[in-house]
Amino acid sequence: MDVYLRKVHHPQARNNFRVILKLDGDEIEIGLIGTQTTTAINSVRTIWTWGIDGAVPMRSLESEGQGKDFCDCRRQFEAAWERFAADEAKLAAFLKAKRRRRPASRS
Repeated sequence: MDVYLRKVHHPQARNNFRVILKLDGDEIEIGLIGTQTTTAINSVRTIWTWGIDGAVPMRSLESEGQGKDFCDCRRQFEAAWERFAADEAKLAAFLKAKRRRRPASRS
């Protein structure tokens, strides 16, 4: 499976990337890698996070997490995706759900 990243262009998402799966000429967004800013009393903290989209329940599989930087998150995402995609039934259900959610193309 061919997976690549697409930069998110949004003023509040400066370091965010959609993870795209290219399959049979089709592009399907399968997850996100990026930063999140958390605030608490007297502190602001930015953390790197990753997650596989929740199109289907992923019980017993890690589907999101945190990393020390972009490269760490990408490595963790790819490992989690490989574990998830190894289950053909779950992968088929995930892809079916993702395709169903996409807006119809406009002519």
